Amino acid sequence: MQHLILVDGNSLMFRAYYATAYSQQTPTLNSQGKNVNALMVFINMFEKILEKTHHHICVAFDSPEKTQRHEIYGDYKKGRPTTPQDLIDQIDLIKEYLTLSGVKHHAQPTYEADDIIATLAKQASEKNIATTIYSSDKDFLQLIDENITVILIKQGLKKVVSYDIPKLWEEYQLKPTQIVDFKSLVGDSSDNIKGVPSVGPKTAIKLLNQFGNLEKIYLHLEQLAPKLKDNLKNFEEQVFLNRFLITVNTLVPLSFDLKETALITSKNALLIAFLQKHELKRIMLQKIKKSY
Repeated sequence: MQHLILVDGNSLMFRAYYATAYSQQTPTLNSQGKNVNALMVFINMFEKILEKTHHHICVAFDSPEKTQRHEIYGDYKKGRPTTPQDLIDQIDLIKEYLTLSGVKHHAQPTYEADDIIATLAKQASEKNIATTIYSSDKDFLQLIDENITVILIKQGLKKVVSYDIPKLWEEYQLKPTQIVDFKSLVGDSSDNIKGVPSVGPKTAIKLLNQFGNLEKIYLHLEQLAPKLKDNLKNFEEQVFLNRFLITVNTLVPLSFDLKETALITSKNALLIAFLQKHELKRIMLQKIKKSY
């Protein structure tokens, strides 16, 4: 194995749904009355990723069960809008498409997709396998190393930013090992993680460049301006809780190994039948054309 692609299925799925959910006056219904907008856009986006795949790929999904993060911090991800029923109804269809495409996909109770991806990425990196992660979640930037690249999806796959160690430094002036501490200071509104008052990205970067990590920042509070010192001191417990919440788990006990991420290409007829059933004619014709 020379290259592994890991895809944040939830990130791609939500982007696929919202790309069209509010831009059309009427839903994308097939003749059975089922909305297939998320399925259609997901396939279009994912096929572009497949084109870059060198035989090994895995798509990770969140599990509906609460995670350890929820148990420790009850407000974790609180305030997020409820997943629309239209999208929920398409999740199994998206997973069926992946199965018929020969793509390994996985969700594991009490773990997030981030943790599954992090575990696989670190396993691959330790074997010097080049690994590319596709997501819109900046939490993955903490995983970047000599073998791991993170591609942040901005607008579908039309606008993406590829982050390696030099690119991360160019944009953030931070090392990958400092990303968790950076987000611990500034917070993450998407996960309802509260940062230190009056500590924005510029201040957090300055502190980390000066001291290196959270522990050293707190050892040198007396060197800081009074207001900043007081805010950091008052929110110390929250900051270190944030660090736990933001750090991805690289030790998920997976039921499969890297070899099982191999792309299987023997189910094309079943995939075409699936596309025909759900009346995704244009995608079906593209698949037929590629098979000859």
